[in-house]
Amino acid sequence: MNELILLFIGVSAYLAPVAIVHSSKRTRGHEKNGWLIATLLFSWLTLLLYFSMIPKEGIYAEKEKKSRTRRR
Repeated sequence: MNELILLFIGVSAYLAPVAIVHSSKRTRGHEKNGWLIATLLFSWLTLLLYFSMIPKEGIYAEKEKKSRTRRR
């Protein structure tokens, strides 16, 4: 029984970054798919890179801000 609990904790810890990236609104489309694949392969390392490289409000929000300022 203890082995089963330890296995469950280990699998949950491995899949937690995948769930975090999947539910994040920082990226969309193929970019999110790339991050999900990388997270499956490298788990926590990729999650740290994801949070350090992608802006908090997301890339698409940043593009919209730039296009709004150009219209004025």
